[in-house]
Amino acid sequence: MSEITLRQLEYFVAVADAGTVTAAAGTLHLSQSALSMALSDLERALDVQLLVRGRRGVHLTHAGEGVLSDSRRLIAGVADLHDSARDFQESMSGRLVVGCYGTLSPLLLPAVVDAFTRDHPKVDLSIVEGSHELLEEKLRSGVLDVALLYDYGRTYFASERALAAEPLVTSAPYVLLPPDHPLTSRKAVMLQQLVDEPLILFDLSPGGEYFLSLFDEAGLKPSVRFRTTSYELVRALVARGLGYAILSQRTKVATSYEGLHYEVRELKGKHPGLTVHAVTLGDVPQTRRTQAFIAQCKRSWA
Repeated sequence: MSEITLRQLEYFVAVADAGTVTAAAGTLHLSQSALSMALSDLERALDVQLLVRGRRGVHLTHAGEGVLSDSRRLIAGVADLHDSARDFQESMSGRLVVGCYGTLSPLLLPAVVDAFTRDHPKVDLSIVEGSHELLEEKLRSGVLDVALLYDYGRTYFASERALAAEPLVTSAPYVLLPPDHPLTSRKAVMLQQLVDEPLILFDLSPGGEYFLSLFDEAGLKPSVRFRTTSYELVRALVARGLGYAILSQRTKVATSYEGLHYEVRELKGKHPGLTVHAVTLGDVPQTRRTQAFIAQCKRSWA
């Protein structure tokens, strides 16, 4: 069965309205032969005769009258579909699904969500948390409208569906020390002073790779005692005196869930920070809701 195209239906309606192929061809800026061929292809695809061509123009057959009515309905339906899609794209109501790297959400999202929901109460905002790989997969599959991810060792454009990454905020690495550690007497410490100490590695990708790369670039090999994907467990173990840690996002208080204190010190040296990006599908225009959310992130994190 031959395929019927919307363009063929539009040509057929134009000929029926104009009454002649010549007049319709002029309106459509087509040659008469090209228009006649398109009509013949449509008749062949439908396996019916739609028009009777005479000296004074064209006349619709009974089948043509029915097809004309259906064609108008289909063309109008496609126009409505375009309007609906445009309204959805530009609307500040409806769903917005935001993905956020697990450790970022409790530290960076509360202020953003608070301000965004107050400014845009008709937007149904939902948050999905997880690892970089999980969120990137959900973004590519269309589950997420935008994902807040670290840009570390990632090529956002080298895959089947290109991603667009917009930088939002950069966080420099810092050190967590047990409260009785000798280095707490200093305002800042160096990797060389830590390398032989037990490291509690935050190992949720890409965090683990990033923190280990700091030592690699300095030609050092840290002594990793514990690995965990839990940001809170890292802080708890440091507060218990079981080792030091390096993190990038900072809490307002230096206290674990157990109420135990730890010390925070700057990390000396020129170490590249981790940049948080708003990542979207590169081949899909951002909705107004997505654009407004990204703008709110920039304001809240400025």
